[in-house]
Amino acid sequence: MWYLVVFVLGAIIGSFLNVVIYRLPRKNQGLSLVKPAYSICPKCKAKIHWYDNIPLVSFLALRGTCRNCKERISPRYFFVELINSSGYLINFLIFRNNILELFAMCVMLSSIIVIVFIDLEFMLIPDATLFLIGVSSFLIWFYSTQRVLNLLSGGIVTSLFVLLALLYKGGMGSGDVILAGLMAIVAGLLGSLYALMFASISALLYAAIKNRGKIEAKQRIPFGTFLGPAFYFVILIQKAWPWM
Repeated sequence: MWYLVVFVLGAIIGSFLNVVIYRLPRKNQGLSLVKPAYSICPKCKAKIHWYDNIPLVSFLALRGTCRNCKERISPRYFFVELINSSGYLINFLIFRNNILELFAMCVMLSSIIVIVFIDLEFMLIPDATLFLIGVSSFLIWFYSTQRVLNLLSGGIVTSLFVLLALLYKGGMGSGDVILAGLMAIVAGLLGSLYALMFASISALLYAAIKNRGKIEAKQRIPFGTFLGPAFYFVILIQKAWPWM
C-alpha cells in the first residue's frame, strides 16, 4: 500500500515540477508559479481542466496532445512525472527506515530534475533549486559517519570547480560550482570524483551528438544537466551499497 502512495505522491509532485520547469525561467513573460493559478497548454495557453491534468494518466489518454488545440505536447511532461514517481519509490525502498533521509533524497531528486531541464534549455540553474539541494545535502550529511572528511571534500571540490571555472571561462557557471560543492559534502571526495567523471563524459557525448561529432573548444554546455544526476546516482549507490 505504501509503495503505491509513494509512487502516486511522486507523480503528483512531478506534475508540479513541470509547472516549475516551464514557468520559472519565463518570469519576463508574465508567468509565475502561482499566476495563472491553473495549468495551461504551452501551445495555445488554454486552461487545462482537472480531468486532463491527472499525472501520467491524462498524457496517455490524450496521446500527448492538447484537447483544445490538438497540438503535440512535449513528452517531457510525462517523463518528468514518471522519473520523479519512480525515483521516490526507489528512495522509499532504500531509506524507508529513516524519514529525514528519505525526505532529503526526494527533495534532492526533484530539485535535480528541475535543474536538468531548465539548464538544458536556458543554461540556468535557479537559486531556489540550489537552496533546496543545500538543505537536503546537510540533512543527509548529518547522518554521515565521516562528517569532517565530507566537509573537507566539499571545500576541495568547490575549490577545484572554481579553478575549472577560471580556466574555462564561460564554460562553467557559478551554479555548477555551488551545485558540486553542496553535493560533495554527501558524496565525499572519491564519490565526487566519480560524479565529475560521469558528468564530464555525458556532457562531452551530448556536445558531440548535438554538433554531429564535432566538439568546439568554446562551445557552451549545460553542465548542471549532467552534474546533478551524476552526483545523485553516486550518492544513491553509496547509500544502497555502503561497502562499495
